[in-house]
Amino acid sequence: MRMRPLAGLAAATLAASTLAFAPAATTADKEPPVTAPDVTVPTAGDGRGDVTVIAIVDSSFSPYHLDFRADRMPQHLDADTTNDLPLDTAPHEWIPDFPAPSSFTSYERLDLTLPQAGPISAAYNADLARWNGVKKSDAAQTHFYWAPGTKAVGMVDFNGSGFKLPSGSSHGMGSASVSGGAIHGACPECVVVLIPYGSGSNAESASNWAYSQPWIDVVTNSFGFSLLLRDRYYNGGNAEQSKAASERGQTVFFSAGNGQANTFTVPNATLLSSQEGPDWMITVGAIDPGSHGSYTGHGKPVDIASIGTGYPSAPSSGNSNVNSKGTFGGTSNATPVSAGSYARALYLTRLALKGPSKTQAGGAIATGPAGCGTALATCALDDGVLTAVELREAMFDTVLHTPEGFDPIGLVGGEPALPSTDAETTFMTEGHGSIFGRIDGDEVWLQETGDMAALVLGTREATGRVEGEDEWFEVDSYCRQQLWGTWAGGEWAGEDIPFYTDRPLTEAYYDSCDVLVAARP
Repeated sequence: MRMRPLAGLAAATLAASTLAFAPAATTADKEPPVTAPDVTVPTAGDGRGDVTVIAIVDSSFSPYHLDFRADRMPQHLDADTTNDLPLDTAPHEWIPDFPAPSSFTSYERLDLTLPQAGPISAAYNADLARWNGVKKSDAAQTHFYWAPGTKAVGMVDFNGSGFKLPSGSSHGMGSASVSGGAIHGACPECVVVLIPYGSGSNAESASNWAYSQPWIDVVTNSFGFSLLLRDRYYNGGNAEQSKAASERGQTVFFSAGNGQANTFTVPNATLLSSQEGPDWMITVGAIDPGSHGSYTGHGKPVDIASIGTGYPSAPSSGNSNVNSKGTFGGTSNATPVSAGSYARALYLTRLALKGPSKTQAGGAIATGPAGCGTALATCALDDGVLTAVELREAMFDTVLHTPEGFDPIGLVGGEPALPSTDAETTFMTEGHGSIFGRIDGDEVWLQETGDMAALVLGTREATGRVEGEDEWFEVDSYCRQQLWGTWAGGEWAGEDIPFYTDRPLTEAYYDSCDVLVAARP
């Protein structure tokens, strides 16, 4: 490690990088590819060899909405029956790497009333006896349930009442629908595992259980713990377990937080949280669909960003109908949208590879014939193996910085953000760029996810990074590894880091690392 004297503003850099209202930033924006190549090709069988699984760790869920119905999945709506998933069959019989039922404390089929219309409450009340029999899981025992006729191939309740009909709102309904919902999801082709948590240790147990499952491809977490006022100053997460999951090939997304007191006004730090700070986590901020600038008050720094207001989703209330619509927001929305987009790119890649391609071992997440498309001489799949690090790099290449960059006064849906003047501030607040998902219809979402898959398949060229992006994220990776441990997939690989005197925030970020390590909880 190259050691340098602390710069004069090193002690204040935490404020400079996460708490201050800095000037906005302009970058030479990445140019999006002209077209998104078609990577969806038929495969033999019933789709099980390409199945992609998203786990949503959240407070509560109600799986009755049409977003979670098997018959609303794209595979089941098209004319090709060979890509359908056997969702009426127990998951251990068809999902690759799924453990034996004996590995769980209990393993049960949960037959639910699944109307195509009408109130969720009526369906829930018809199944009340079944829900009353659902047992709470904890660190010592896992009670696993699956619901035929739905895309919920797993339900594990660490809350104790996580599937109880919500009288107010169900935060998990939003995060599950925008990530893997059949109607609103960024990956409608994916199946989901619903994992409600309560608070404290059972929340960590919920995430840790998801990290231990090699058949789960992506885990999205729209929460985070703090000491006071959502500051995200926290060391209760199992960083070693999440690191092991990442090294195996699972990809974990964590929300950056909505600022102090959850007000989107004064930002919270992400670096000092064992849930959001490790280099192997993908930490997600939020942008405003009105101004298209990033919010002043979301957590910083981040890896990427996505929509933070008014995103189309399933409704949060249990009093809604099974076919009704709602909206979701905050970094709680941005995170599952990003996770679902990554998951769909993985699904498209697996689908494009001949034969069964789902795997998760040694960092590999898809396998198939070696070779690249016509656009590239070399690509991630030129050896026939796609790793999680390669796909996340493809995602980072695909996402674009918003034209307005950082919005220093946090305007929401009103006047445009102030002009950007500092590229470094954009990297801090928006990471590599933003995912727009389905906020304005499906065209952008299809191109975003298709382009991620196309890059690893070698059917499109890399967009490339804007000036200063490599330097910022090398320092970001370095600092995260000093705080939470080394990681072979990071942007920093142990080499000396040059002085970046022409990039003051990047330089200050580096100089602050020793201060941050000393401040780590």
